[in-house]
Amino acid sequence: MGIWGTGNFENDAAADWLYDFGENDFRLIDRTLAGVAGMIEADELDAFEAQEVLAAAECVAAAIGFPTDNPPEELAEWLAENSPMQVKPEYVEMARKAVARVLSKSELRELWLESDEFGVWETAVLNLQSRLNQISAEE
Repeated sequence: MGIWGTGNFENDAAADWLYDFGENDFRLIDRTLAGVAGMIEADELDAFEAQEVLAAAECVAAAIGFPTDNPPEELAEWLAENSPMQVKPEYVEMARKAVARVLSKSELRELWLESDEFGVWETAVLNLQSRLNQISAEE
């Protein structure tokens, strides 16, 4: 049985992405977020891509010092092994754009709209967006 929860790491796609992240770190973040940042307005993210995007954006926020409460063990270990670190400002900008796309035009949003837990999911994504927006340009 797969994982399906309202948190940004509570699904199979994010769990698989996070497993790959341990070996690829910012290369995987770049690949995941760059394609979304370059999407045209008419494009819609599928649910799988959106789940990966949220995981990548969570890693960007955590790397700069704005992690989610109770991050997954893999992320906590990666942070402990690699801190302090410099994160390119373009990763922050790509993460912001990608999260905005998930919230505005994604299959994942549509799936959650059909559920009773849309508000809980949306709150988790808005929390991530808020943490990304707290990161100043000079960080």
